[in-house]
Amino acid sequence: MFGSLPKVHASESTLLTPVADLELGNKDPFRDLSRYIPLGCLHLEHPISTPLDTGSPVFDWVELQFLDLPQELKLLIGNAATNLLEARWIRAFLHCPPAVEGDGGRIVRVYLLPEDWGRKTISRHSEKLKSAVRDLLQQIDVSEHVWKGHHMDVKTVRFDPWASAENVSLFYLFNKLPSPDPCPERIKSRYARAAIEELLDSASPTPWEDFNTQPPLGGLKTRLYPYQARSASLMIQREAAPQLQLDPRLEMRVGPTGDKFYFSARDGSFLQEPRFYETSRGGILAETMGLGKTIICLAVIIATRGHLPQIPPTYCPAPQIREKVGSLADMAASILGRNAIPARAYIERTEVESGIELRGLKDKLDAHLPNYEIPTQIPRMNRATRLPPPRRLVMTSGTIIVVPRNLLHQWQSEIRKHLVQGSLKVLVMDSKPARAPKRQIPQDNEMELRSELPSVAELLKYDIIMFTRNRFEDEISDGTDDSTRRMPPGAPSTCQCPVIGATTIPDCSCLNKGGLYESPLKRLHWLRLIIDEGHNFSSGMSDAVIVSKQLRVERRWVVSGTPAKDLVGIEVDVSTLNENAVDPAMDRDSAVEQRRTFNLKDDKGGAAKALGSLASNFLMVRPWCDSGTGGRLDWDSYIYRHEHPFRKTWSGFSSCLLRTLEGLVVKTRPDDVERDIILPPMRHRVVSLKPCWFDKMTANLFVQVLRANAVTSERSDVDYLFHKNSAKARYSLMNNLRQSNFTWTGFSVDDVAATIETSNKYLTNKDKNCSVHDATSLLESSHSVSEILKSNAWVALSKAHEIGIAVEGWPQEFEESFALAYPEKPTLIGITQLLDGQQHVDSHIVNEDPTKGLDLVGQAAKAKILAVQEAEGAIKVNKENPVEALKLGIPSSAIGGQPLTSRNVSVLTSHVSPKKVKVVPKLPVLPDAPEGATANEQSTIAVAVSPARPKKRRLTMAEEMAQLPEQSSLRNTRVTGTTSAKLSYLVEKVIEHQAERKIIIFYDGDNAAFYIAQCLEMLYVNHRIYAKTLDNVKRSEYVALFNENRDVRVLLIDVTCGALGLNLNAASVVLIVNPINRPGIEAQAIKRAHRIGQTREVLVETLVLEGTIEEAIFKRAKNMSRNEHLEVKTLEDDNKIMDIIQNAQILPIDPGETRGAAQFAPLKVPQQVFGRTGREKYHRYGHAAMEVKGTRKQNKRAHIGESGTSKRPRKSGQKNDASGGPSSGPEPTSAAPANERTGGQGLIVPQLQPTATEDGSTSPQTITWTSVFGGSTLR
Repeated sequence: MFGSLPKVHASESTLLTPVADLELGNKDPFRDLSRYIPLGCLHLEHPISTPLDTGSPVFDWVELQFLDLPQELKLLIGNAATNLLEARWIRAFLHCPPAVEGDGGRIVRVYLLPEDWGRKTISRHSEKLKSAVRDLLQQIDVSEHVWKGHHMDVKTVRFDPWASAENVSLFYLFNKLPSPDPCPERIKSRYARAAIEELLDSASPTPWEDFNTQPPLGGLKTRLYPYQARSASLMIQREAAPQLQLDPRLEMRVGPTGDKFYFSARDGSFLQEPRFYETSRGGILAETMGLGKTIICLAVIIATRGHLPQIPPTYCPAPQIREKVGSLADMAASILGRNAIPARAYIERTEVESGIELRGLKDKLDAHLPNYEIPTQIPRMNRATRLPPPRRLVMTSGTIIVVPRNLLHQWQSEIRKHLVQGSLKVLVMDSKPARAPKRQIPQDNEMELRSELPSVAELLKYDIIMFTRNRFEDEISDGTDDSTRRMPPGAPSTCQCPVIGATTIPDCSCLNKGGLYESPLKRLHWLRLIIDEGHNFSSGMSDAVIVSKQLRVERRWVVSGTPAKDLVGIEVDVSTLNENAVDPAMDRDSAVEQRRTFNLKDDKGGAAKALGSLASNFLMVRPWCDSGTGGRLDWDSYIYRHEHPFRKTWSGFSSCLLRTLEGLVVKTRPDDVERDIILPPMRHRVVSLKPCWFDKMTANLFVQVLRANAVTSERSDVDYLFHKNSAKARYSLMNNLRQSNFTWTGFSVDDVAATIETSNKYLTNKDKNCSVHDATSLLESSHSVSEILKSNAWVALSKAHEIGIAVEGWPQEFEESFALAYPEKPTLIGITQLLDGQQHVDSHIVNEDPTKGLDLVGQAAKAKILAVQEAEGAIKVNKENPVEALKLGIPSSAIGGQPLTSRNVSVLTSHVSPKKVKVVPKLPVLPDAPEGATANEQSTIAVAVSPARPKKRRLTMAEEMAQLPEQSSLRNTRVTGTTSAKLSYLVEKVIEHQAERKIIIFYDGDNAAFYIAQCLEMLYVNHRIYAKTLDNVKRSEYVALFNENRDVRVLLIDVTCGALGLNLNAASVVLIVNPINRPGIEAQAIKRAHRIGQTREVLVETLVLEGTIEEAIFKRAKNMSRNEHLEVKTLEDDNKIMDIIQNAQILPIDPGETRGAAQFAPLKVPQQVFGRTGREKYHRYGHAAMEVKGTRKQNKRAHIGESGTSKRPRKSGQKNDASGGPSSGPEPTSAAPANERTGGQGLIVPQLQPTATEDGSTSPQTITWTSVFGGSTLR
């Protein structure tokens, strides 16, 4: 730019002011350089020589004045500097060392006028000059050596005009946050400081647990681990002593002189003094799942019990002026309340310590509750405008806790477990069920359960108000009437409605303020609001967030181990990578470093955006929230480094994000946790199972389907399953393929024949367009699956849609009526039919011949199979809207839903259109039945052995505990195997562990859960199914039963439910039926058991079928990087996994495994069928049924309180799910079995319910439709 310019000589007239002249006491404040920011130096291409002699070798810097600068000098320093000199935004000084002739004039010092000084005299609003500042910054050298005048051989250090970079990922920042380190000395309030000291003391090694003495923290039964105490203490410190944090728009910079200044990169402004915001009185408790976030919250609440929020300074009332001098007690109570001194807590503690009741002092405090008024801000439209009175709020020390409905019982359990009874008064608010039960007055020391909020005066008595999220959202109806109308702003004070006809009577439709619902929550200023699993509050438009923003709360906390999607602690992230690592700390460090780099795809939006939404919408952190004074900052503009003055370039995170996270997040590093506590070891191993013949044939059928489609469609157009427009059918088939690794009965004989016929027809076509390899592979798979049609066992199972059980020693005279492939050995019986026979024999075990009537049970069981087939046919005939057009070579069953089973036949047939011809399954008329009886109208079949129907009775405990005689041949009836390798392994593991350890089984697909549950029923192992079809109430009940009832040994959990936040540490064995293949989901599943409170080694096993597509996908998923996992919506979208599926191979079949016992997956120890011990613990009959019936009555009378003076809350049924209220009755000491659960809705399964008569004869048999997933029995 300056290469062609001649050497410039400053003239005599050019005003050059030595720096020394600025120190001679000039009274002009703008001559004081200390008011300016030493920015840096400009390098000139050509030196400027001047004859000026300062008279001293020390004074070698002279100021350049704009008025007399020659044009050549203006060109040298540039337009930006020239314009800024003219506007007096900068001052410039030329380096003119007198000692060295001809070597000066190459450096110009630049001092910048900060924006926080001199604004009255010099305007800073010019956008043109702000742009000039940015241009000038591109040329500034901030080197300390250059500033001192040493410009020779010195490397140029440019000023960074953009936000200081944190070139790391959000995951890295989150996992490198420092562990909590509370400092009580920073807290001015001696009460909050004492609370922290007591918390820290409670975690120190003391003998109070060994002796029956009061613990250091009053009201807490459980001693905190040190890291828990530090986290709780830091939470209180942030609540009570918020710090001043630098404005996130600013960052501190250091000039070449070492002086500090503050720079805003986004708008290019400079400040000499910092600008601060007060940190939030709350934040995010992000301790890793399983480390005790619930007890940390409870410790915070009990440590600050009785503490009051501060009255906002804006609304602080003036000192009270009394008509006469008040009493000392009155004045003291008033001052204590206005200054938020926890006097009540001090008085109550004194009462406990001294044994003296101080009721009078507490009455004085109640009479002088601190309060303030918020004036009305509604504009007055005209004289008739109705102005509401100021809103008065009363200060309360209560804490609101909002929890997901399925975690409500868990919170209640934790309160009972960790807190001294009666130490906190708790009110539980849940939605009212559809049928409001009668209110039940709670007993002493119980948590009070209600659906409607009590009055303000009653709310003041509670320490905790615990809401389910649905019930909390109901408070959105504040200010509405029964028709959800609201009072508009500036409503007229007089009625202006028209009159009725010719009368003078107004047809008034005005809103009556007395008819509006006023939420008592909004008439109080709360101490604290805690949201469990609060990552769901990142949406700013949900009802829950809107309600929370309308509440006056001093302290706000989000509790979540995953505050944003995929933002988890590294210990969770690596838990599924190397489960048997020798040095977990080294693995964690390595994993963090692997994800250190900022990734635009991962870090732009997503988790970072969710954190910003939490900070602005719920936590109300300034300046991110709309505070009403200066608006709100755009989160994305400041937490990222944008290398452009206007556009967003997303070049990395800025230091602003790190400062914000440090001020919000409370999280302990895993290394610090391990110093305080060591969890029992966790062994996670992959179990490779050899598939049985049935598993192999199922796998080969899917391979045949895939090959037939690929070859016959010639891999083109939408008929090809992997065409871009066939995604829906492809995903459906992949889902079925995944579930088929457990078992699959969806293929019919016609399906197999059709795919073989389609393949042969194509291969014999002269115009076919396929390679020799394609033709050979299709012939291979077609030949393999054609053998399946020769198997009577497979054909029978495909019709019955049952999982097969290999049985030896079945009573020979009844074998034909039960066997699906008679007379093949071992006897193949469907699990449903086996249960029917087992129940019949076991219910008549005290009879001389327990098998009497067993043939009728078998016939009824076969009739149910026929009913399934008829129902399936009816549904196929009446199906009007198929999921998608069929693909070439693919039967409809392969891309449809799960196969129809006996559990859902009644549900599905009820959905058939009545306009179509409905095929009604007809059951055969059994011997001795009344003439013409088919029992298909009422879904029951009565088998009477005598004209008179005997009276039913319940079995006694003695009958349930009775055993078969030693010589009875029924003892030799045993299950030797199943048609599923995974099911056989699960049965073996349950038998091995269920006596001593509780078990969690994660399943994929409802049919898998149904079959596993049936096998557990056969083994008399009490279990529950945590299914996605259950409502939150029933889920919560099942979790509580599993944790608290020693008889419930197994909990089956649908892996799609997530089960976030569940504490299932009662279990120490985790079995994963199908590989989860998503590291985050798998880690969440494992952490349900491996968490604080676990006392046993946790065994985790993932089952994989050897040599199958499942195994290949599992290995690929394990080797996928995190970015590869994030890039695909489903695993099937991964190119390598698609290659695995498209190139799947046929599993070889040995000739010896096509018949007999070799077909089955054997059990290592055959299991007795009839007269198993422990039947009484399962509670299938007798007193158990009575107990269930009684429990139902208790549930109908469950206490959902309706008292209180508050008005109508919105019914949850208007918007939310129909989850019922919690049961207030005592938990049953034993649980109903899977086929006799109460409440909820679930999937229906037919069960044959035999009963014994008083004379010991067989009563009529009744087929009942029973919900396996929590539904009540339908007869």
